[in-house]
Amino acid sequence: MTKNPSNSDSIPVRSIGMDARKEAVFRMAFKMFTRRRYQLLDTGDTQTPAVTIIDVDGAEGMAIAHQLHSEQPEQRILLTSVSPQADSVFPVLQKPVRMETLFPALESLLNGGPAPGKPAGRSSATVMPIRPEVTIPAPSTPVVPSPTATNPSAPKPVAAPRLTPVLRPEEIRHFNPQAGLLGLLQIIRRDQSSAIIVDGQQQIILRLDPMADQAILLADDEHLKSLAREEHPQLQMRAPNHADVPAHASTRRLTLQSLLWQMGAWTADGRLSQQLQINAPVQLKQWPNLTRLTMLPDALRLAAFLARSPASPALTVKMLCVEPHDLFNFLAAADSLGLLRYNTAENPDNRIQPATSNTSTPAEIPAAKRSFLGRLLARISGL
Repeated sequence: MTKNPSNSDSIPVRSIGMDARKEAVFRMAFKMFTRRRYQLLDTGDTQTPAVTIIDVDGAEGMAIAHQLHSEQPEQRILLTSVSPQADSVFPVLQKPVRMETLFPALESLLNGGPAPGKPAGRSSATVMPIRPEVTIPAPSTPVVPSPTATNPSAPKPVAAPRLTPVLRPEEIRHFNPQAGLLGLLQIIRRDQSSAIIVDGQQQIILRLDPMADQAILLADDEHLKSLAREEHPQLQMRAPNHADVPAHASTRRLTLQSLLWQMGAWTADGRLSQQLQINAPVQLKQWPNLTRLTMLPDALRLAAFLARSPASPALTVKMLCVEPHDLFNFLAAADSLGLLRYNTAENPDNRIQPATSNTSTPAEIPAAKRSFLGRLLARISGL
């Protein structure tokens, strides 16, 4: 009988129906996940897996799943498919599989999730297709029967798979992070001096105190967002005084770091910073404190990927299948807090450190002795 492994145990996982590239992606995801230690078994490994992940889009994929269940009823089985069946007797994840859906599904299985053999109800998040394509109408809404509903022989419509994002250099737009409202905020943060920012009508927009890491907002988000996206807004910066913020004024308080993070994403607006190159490596100096910052799309995956080793924006899009505009917004937000390291002639202290002279180059290191991530990046970059 398959036992429940503890958090400290290495949890063996077997894959069926996956090619080498798909297995490499799962290995990388397991390496990045630190709450539990998952290990993808190699072909020929006789160790009993705690969970078996089966890609059922291949030939006889579902038949393999049912055969495995009949031979090993206690085995935990997780399916992946481009078009999951809502009535599947096994937990199923819709491809492309993401870390935020993969690991909760594995946790549910290891903690005694829905047993195979009977369709799981819609209350189980791991059994339902992720991002379902069909919206269930409310009971009070009249349902009009479709022509295919009266024709049992008509084939069921198949949901189109999610397309892999494509990064075309000719479609990339750029912005100057040192101009506009974001540029003023960077100056205030650099000088560590309190300041007031006013618009063209001398209305106070922000009162900032970098030493206390405090920002007082006297404008709503929509107004700040519109100012952030203007490259040459009519804004001025001056020293504060006690009468700047009236007692009856409607204000909001944020940390200066939170304001800079959000302003960086708003300013980028899907554009790439002029200080970055699409094929030049970038790296996070440290993890952003995402629990205190506005959550951006795919921020967790991007932080985990870029904090481990340098990677270019082009390679990051290819590896993680993230939308380019989400990546550009994340890079701008991280750079606004000084968390991004990239090669720039203007700031030599911010450059990615090259390998030391007494360190062998990757070409001199035998493939068997390279780190897993190094081998994976070398393989992907050559595709």
